[in-house]
Amino acid sequence: MKLLAPIPALTTPSLQETVDFYVSVLDFTCTTVDEQKQFASIGKDHVTMQLVHPQASFPYNNSGPFDEPVFTGSIYIHLEGIDELWEKVKDKAEVCFPVQNFDYGMREFGIYDNNGYLIEFGQEIA
Repeated sequence: MKLLAPIPALTTPSLQETVDFYVSVLDFTCTTVDEQKQFASIGKDHVTMQLVHPQASFPYNNSGPFDEPVFTGSIYIHLEGIDELWEKVKDKAEVCFPVQNFDYGMREFGIYDNNGYLIEFGQEIA
């Protein structure tokens, strides 16, 4: 058995607004939009995420009302060029915490997407 990569599936009441956020703020590309299935797929480099409307007909999807994310963790993305990304996004998204060095050897920052999901970015300190 070999695990390849996680692909988070985020619930969103507005596929297009969420696609627009990831495309305009984080330079993702939208690879699939299926209005009938209420599903979209976005990606950048080695990161892929799925966006799913609360009423989409997928077996893992919650069919209840969606007021805000109930995900209690975060999406953590390793990257190269953290300061460049920070400069690009710091005024375009709600900041959870600004870019900073941590004593465990990582330089990180966190933002919220348009739905309130926490997206964290980290780069190893050289």
